[in-house]
Amino acid sequence: MSALVAAALHIARPAMKAWAAWKEDELSAMPRPLGLPRAVADGPTADRILMIGSGPAAGWGVASHDLPLPGALARALRARTGRGSIVDLIVDPAMTADGLAAVLGGARLDRYDAVVTTVGTNDAIRFTTPAEWRRRIGRALDTWNLRVSPGALLLMVGIQPIRSISTFDGFAGRLADSLANQLNEVTDELVASLDTVRTTLLPALGPESLTSLGRRTPDDYAIWAREIAAELAGHLDDAVRYGSRPRITADRMTSGIEDGEHLASMLAEDSARLEHIVTMAAAGLHAPSALVTVLGPDTQWHVARYGIDLESLPIEQSFCAVAVRNDDGMVVPDAAYDPRFEANPLVTSNAVRYYAGIPLEDPHGRRIGALCVVDNVPRNITTEAELSLLRGLADRVQQIIWSSMQRAGDGSFA
Repeated sequence: MSALVAAALHIARPAMKAWAAWKEDELSAMPRPLGLPRAVADGPTADRILMIGSGPAAGWGVASHDLPLPGALARALRARTGRGSIVDLIVDPAMTADGLAAVLGGARLDRYDAVVTTVGTNDAIRFTTPAEWRRRIGRALDTWNLRVSPGALLLMVGIQPIRSISTFDGFAGRLADSLANQLNEVTDELVASLDTVRTTLLPALGPESLTSLGRRTPDDYAIWAREIAAELAGHLDDAVRYGSRPRITADRMTSGIEDGEHLASMLAEDSARLEHIVTMAAAGLHAPSALVTVLGPDTQWHVARYGIDLESLPIEQSFCAVAVRNDDGMVVPDAAYDPRFEANPLVTSNAVRYYAGIPLEDPHGRRIGALCVVDNVPRNITTEAELSLLRGLADRVQQIIWSSMQRAGDGSFA
């Protein structure tokens, strides 16, 4: 940055802060995504990504996280890897680099294969100085280095061109663009020697791609998502190939959660929606029975059921308590010949021979139960289409669980 531009930035900073506040007030009238902070692209052995930030991650002008960058990234990763992708979000339209270290310090980083950050737009339009930016990003990187799990990657997405946001076009936007370029250079310098951190820049998109209301289109987000996916895919493939992907173990329950009965009772309000889903699961897999289960310390609670009258089971007889230990769930073609279940009373009585279940998580990352289908005759084949259907339905169940916990004040993300 030239001395002339630096002097202009220093002189203009108070006015630019006022300009930024005025422009941000204009943006606040736009709709933004609500609901669960997650986007999912169905598929086996799902990669897990955490996206933190503002700007492109916030998705101005759309009502669902599936439409802007999170959903586009989940789909772009699936297209590259052939695996599923789950993108969890910690997004605040007002986030700045000053808050990044605190978010990284409080998030469950051990759950994720990679973390993507998109901060800086607010810093550039508020004229954060390069020295301030260096200190704030430095604190965030120190936090990451202290907490990073083996095999995880931090990808820091550079500040998008400020003038590509129609609200910030004009002379002030040109000054903010100049500053953004310098802030990106500082970030590149700070991460140059770090093995677990990379940076990338999003392709510049001109104003011609904006809608008539000045909003980014799904095609724009898809372009950006492909850029991020290109940076992540090789790392994710290596993590799978060499077994280095981070996996938490403390919350992979074998005997259920302490508040399982409370959660099961709370979900009674959503029983009609859950029972509709288990009906679809049974029909989709041509099975006589399907369940949504919640695992307590001693009991498997059936919060929705089709074709089964039992409201609960002793945890010792639970197939779901085993299924939740596996990221992709569990298929048991014939329980009578599976040493884990051959002595189970449900199997010896011929009530269960076939089982397929997908784990369910609460907002804290605990495996709390499963969506499963059950048959009293064995099956040699479970198709990928059937598993894909079951995973999609499990995601719908999980959304209901998260919403129920949020209503009750029992759930907070990350």
